[in-house]
Amino acid sequence: MISPMSKGLFHRAISMSGSPIRKVPTPRHLRPLAVRQAELLNCPTDSSRAIVDCLRTKTWREIGDSLSGFFEFDYDPVGLWMPIIERPLGQARFLTEDPVDVVKSGRMHAVPYVVSQTQAEFYWKAFRVLKNATLLAQMNSNWTAIAPISFILDRSGPSLAVSSALRKAYLNDRPLADDEQSARGLGTLYGDAVIGFEVHRLANLMSKYSPHKVFYSEFAYVGDSSHYVDPSTNRPIGAMHHDDLIYLFSLSYAFPFISAESKHGPFVDIMTGLWSTFARYGDPNPRGDIPEIANISWPAMTPAGRKYLRLGNQITVRERLFEERFRLWESLFPFQY
Repeated sequence: MISPMSKGLFHRAISMSGSPIRKVPTPRHLRPLAVRQAELLNCPTDSSRAIVDCLRTKTWREIGDSLSGFFEFDYDPVGLWMPIIERPLGQARFLTEDPVDVVKSGRMHAVPYVVSQTQAEFYWKAFRVLKNATLLAQMNSNWTAIAPISFILDRSGPSLAVSSALRKAYLNDRPLADDEQSARGLGTLYGDAVIGFEVHRLANLMSKYSPHKVFYSEFAYVGDSSHYVDPSTNRPIGAMHHDDLIYLFSLSYAFPFISAESKHGPFVDIMTGLWSTFARYGDPNPRGDIPEIANISWPAMTPAGRKYLRLGNQITVRERLFEERFRLWESLFPFQY
C-alpha cells in the first residue's frame, strides 16, 4: 500500500501480525548485514561490488544455511533483512520514503483494510529463555545488552533507559526464573515488542489517515493445534503468531486438516467467511450470503472509537486493544498521530 510500484495491483488489503510502522527508524541501507553475510560465506568485504560478485557465486543452500550466523542471542533478533528507504539510483524503487510520511500525506495506494494481531504473538519466545539455564543466566546478568537485541530497540538511542523501563513494567524488576510469573511477563514483552505495539501504531495511524474503512481484530482462538504447545502437556497455551493461518489455509504440512465435521469446523467457517466477505465487498460484515457469519457485527475502527473484533471461542466487539500496556511504549517512543 505504501509502495509506488503497487498502485492498481489490488483493491483490498489485510495485514496479519505485521506492520511497516516501526518503533525504530526505517533504515536507508543494510550494509552491515550485507558485510556479515559476506563474512559468513568467506567473501571479501572491501567493496559493495566485491560482496555482490562473490555472493552471486553461492548457492541458495549456502546462503540459507548461514542464517544462524546472524543471531546474537539465541534466535534473536527476530527481524533481520527488512525493507529500506531506497536511494534513487536509476531503477524502480519499492520504498521511496518513510512509511509514516507516506500514510500521513495520503501518498499511498489506499484500499479497504483489515489489521490484526494474535492474543499471544511471540509469547512462546519466553520459554526458549526460561527453560535454558545458559540463556536464562545471560538475560538476567546482561539485561541491558540483550534487551535491545531481543526486543528490537534502537541501539543508537537511549536503549539503557528503555530497557530498564520495560524490565520494570513487564517483570517488576524481578530476576527471571522458570516459573509462571516470568513466563507471563517475558512472553507478553516479546509479543508486544516484536509485533503488538507496531501493529497497534499501524491500526491507529491508518484509521486516522486512510479514506477507506479500517477493521481491527485480535485473534484469540485456542484450538487443538498451535505453532507452540506446552512441552509438558503437548497442548496449546494461547493464540500464538501464525496460529490464525491454521483456520484460514489449514497449513496441512504441519497440522491435521480441520474437516467440516470437526468441533473447530464452525470457527473455520467464521474466519474464511469474514475474510472472503471482506475480499469481495471491502467490508467483512455479513451480506446474507454466508450464514455462518450472519450474527457478527464488526465496526470499523476510528481514532475516537477504537473498536476491534475479538475472534476467540466467543466473537465479541471490544475497545482499545492492549492500550493499557501500550501507553508505556507510546511514552518511550513518542509519535505524533
